[in-house]
Amino acid sequence: MKTIKTALLSYGMSGKVFHAPFLELHEGYQIVGAWERSKKLIQQDYPFAKSYGSLEELLADDIDLVIVNTPVATHYEYAKK
Repeated sequence: MKTIKTALLSYGMSGKVFHAPFLELHEGYQIVGAWERSKKLIQQDYPFAKSYGSLEELLADDIDLVIVNTPVATHYEYAKK
């Protein structure tokens, strides 16, 4: 089975507490990185992960799945990109 290269659209509370731990425990997923607009925290927990400075930078990388874990009001805007 192919590993699904996955990125998070943020690494705040939901990314840190729910999404990233689930991805790490499930052998079918690989955490590639997260878009972090301010604090660069993902590499503290996942040193191999990238901290993207923009959504465009994240989308340009070799990623199979993007988890849109941002405030609800931004979901449509980010998902259509």
